[in-house]
Amino acid sequence: MAKSHFTFLLLLMFTFQGIAQKSWNVYVFIGEDCPICNYMGKPLSALAKKFDDRVAFHAVFPLKNSNYKTSQLFKQQYEMLSFETLLDKDQSLTRKLGASVTPEVVITDNQGAVHYRGRINSAYYAPGKMKHSSIKNDLDDALTTLLLGGTVAQPWPLPVGCYITMNASR
Repeated sequence: MAKSHFTFLLLLMFTFQGIAQKSWNVYVFIGEDCPICNYMGKPLSALAKKFDDRVAFHAVFPLKNSNYKTSQLFKQQYEMLSFETLLDKDQSLTRKLGASVTPEVVITDNQGAVHYRGRINSAYYAPGKMKHSSIKNDLDDALTTLLLGGTVAQPWPLPVGCYITMNASR
């Protein structure tokens, strides 16, 4: 009996230790119909797998037409099922974090301080205009820097994508 109790305590300790290690949050603002969001789905999935043990990934759907069904279809199609779904119909999170386009990423610490806001990578230099040369992986670089205890240099690279139409103020 004592051995199983000890095993349970060890399991609990490692579980809470794993939760505590996720001291960074990545909020990805997504529009299901945005072609750039569609392109970025697979790279985002790869980053979530790479940083899974240290970073919490959230898929934020700020558009009034987004709903649970469309968000889950998007996440399934682009292998982002590990991302927490946040429907932001009132756009309170979008406003708080300052997002203006989809896709746009914001990295915060657990206290909510923003440490990066910008693009995922440099694959698009304008809406509908893709690079065919080397691509800079800005989100990957930012996460690596933060996880090593550094600060992401500013100015942060501006995201390219579909504008988020903001709801009228209430």
